[in-house]
Amino acid sequence: MTGAETETGAGARTGARAVPPGELPGVRAQLRGVAADLAAGLNCLWLVTDAMVESGLADELYRGALSAAPVRVDVPPPAPAHPHMTEPEPGPGAGESGGRADGDGPADTGGWADGDGPADTGGWADGDGPAHIGGWADADELPFLDLPDDGFDLDLGWSLDGRPPRVPAPRKEPTGPRHDPHGLLARLGKELSVDADEAVARLVAPGRDRRPVVGIRAWTETEALGAPPGASTNAPPGAPVERLFRSLAAAVKDAGLPPAERPRLLVVARLRDLPESLPDELRHGLGDTAVHWWWGALGRLDTATAIAPVLDHAPGTSGRDRHRHSDPLAERIRRAVRSETVVEVCGPDLELARLLALDWDGAQHTLGAALGRCLARSTGPVPADCPPLRRIGALLRPGAELRQAWARGAVVSWEGRLRAHVGAWHPAAPAAPATGEAEDRLTALVSQAQQRVLTPWIEEARQRLAVRALGHLNRPVATLVAGYSARPPAYLGRDPERAFLELQVGELLRAHIGGALALPARDAALLRLLVDARNVLAHRSVLYDRTLEELCAELSQADLRAP
Repeated sequence: MTGAETETGAGARTGARAVPPGELPGVRAQLRGVAADLAAGLNCLWLVTDAMVESGLADELYRGALSAAPVRVDVPPPAPAHPHMTEPEPGPGAGESGGRADGDGPADTGGWADGDGPADTGGWADGDGPAHIGGWADADELPFLDLPDDGFDLDLGWSLDGRPPRVPAPRKEPTGPRHDPHGLLARLGKELSVDADEAVARLVAPGRDRRPVVGIRAWTETEALGAPPGASTNAPPGAPVERLFRSLAAAVKDAGLPPAERPRLLVVARLRDLPESLPDELRHGLGDTAVHWWWGALGRLDTATAIAPVLDHAPGTSGRDRHRHSDPLAERIRRAVRSETVVEVCGPDLELARLLALDWDGAQHTLGAALGRCLARSTGPVPADCPPLRRIGALLRPGAELRQAWARGAVVSWEGRLRAHVGAWHPAAPAAPATGEAEDRLTALVSQAQQRVLTPWIEEARQRLAVRALGHLNRPVATLVAGYSARPPAYLGRDPERAFLELQVGELLRAHIGGALALPARDAALLRLLVDARNVLAHRSVLYDRTLEELCAELSQADLRAP
C-alpha cells in the first residue's frame, strides 16, 4: 500500500482512482484514537509494519495524525548518510577536468601538469615545499619567514631565536548524543530555535500558552551503518527516541504540568526502530504514553471499499460484458460474490486485493492461478515468516511470540481473529498451483465468501417460495407441517400457516416429492437449486461456476415472479 496508494499498479493500469487510505473507515478510526489520546495530554507511540514504511503508508498516516494537532513540531529526518558532493565551478579558461588546457596551470585535482608547480592534492613535485593535503611534512619544522627588521615586534606564535615553536593543542569538539549535530535533540532544538541541551527544557518552559505535539518518524532516524559524518554510530536502534521519551517524562514531572498543558510526543515506528522493551515499558506507564498498534485496524469494509473502483475495470466487468448478461440483478449478485471472495482471500492486504481484483476474471477454476500471479508480483511475506498459530482469537495487540511475524506482515488480526497472510501458505507462482493444504485453505475461504453473500439471498428466496407454495397444497396445512417439519416450532402450534412458512428448503422439497405439495415446474426447479446450494455451502464447499451462474439467474428471475 502506498500513500499513494493513490496510483499503485492496479490503479495506474486501469485508470481507476484508488481510494486514499485516509478515507477508509478503519484508518479513520485509528486516526481518531491517536488524536483523542494526544488531546488528553498523552504521548503516542504508533507501531506499524515494515511494509507500511516501505510503501509510504506510514508516512501518510504520520502526517494525517500530526496535522490534527493545532500546535505541532515536525522533526525533520537526519541528513542523508552519503550526500552527493558538488563539484566546484571551473574557473575561466578551465579545461574539461577543471585544470588548464595548456598544461601551465593546475590540472586534475588542483595539481599541475608540467611538474613545475604543486601536483596532485596540493603537494609539490620537487619535495622542497609542503606535501600532503595542504599541510606540512613535519609539524615541528615550521617555515622561516624573512621579515624586514623595521623595529616592530611581530608575534607569529613561534620564536625567531631558534627555540622550539609553541604549537597549540587541537580543539576538541564535545561529543555525545546531545552534541551530535545530526542527532534527534539537535534537530528538535533547531526547530525550537535553541541548542540541543535546551530542547527539552524549552518544551516545558513556563509561559508557553499552547505546548506542541512533537512528531517523529522513527524509521528515518540515523542507523549505525548509514550514519552521516560526525554522527554517533555506536548507539543501539531507537536509543535517541527512548532518551527523548524518558527525558521529556522527567521534565514534565519536575515542572508539574497538568495533562492539558503538557508537550506531547507522536512517534510512528516499526518494531526494529526501537529498543525491544520500550513499547511495553511505555504501555505500563512510562511517560504517560498510549501505545497504538496497527493491529486489527482494517476489516472487510475497508478492503471492499478499496477494491470497489478496481472491480469496475476488472476482466468480465466492463460495460460490454455487463450488457451481454442483460440481467442487472444477477450481475449484482455475481459482483458481490466476486468482491467478497477477493476480500476474504486477501484480508487486510489492500494492495494484494487490488491486484487480485484486477487480474482475476471471477471464475472459480482460475482463482488459484490468478492469486499465484499476484503474490509473485507483490512483496508480501513468505512461509518462513509465519510461526504456527496456536490459537484463533486475537487480543488487543500481538503477543511477544508473534510480534516479529506481525512486523513482516505474516500474521494479522482480521475481524477479531488471528490469521496468517495468504502469502505464508499459498505458492507465489502461477506455474505451481495450490495443492493439498493450500488448496483446502483457499476452498474454505471461498466458501466463506459465498456463504456471506448467497445465504441471505437463499433465505429470502425460500420465504417467497413458501408464500407461493401455500396456494399449491394437496393436504391440510396442519397435516403437512406435522408430517414434514423436523422441528415444529412449539410457539406456532396454533397457527399452522405461520409454521408452514418456517419450513426449510429441504422440508419443502420432501413435501413436494411426497405429493403433499404440487409446485409449478419453475418453482420446483428453484427449490431443488436452493437445496443443492445450501447443502454445498453448509459443508464449506464451493459452488462451481456453472451452478453459481444458474443460481444467480434463478434468484433474479424469482424476484420478478408475483407471490
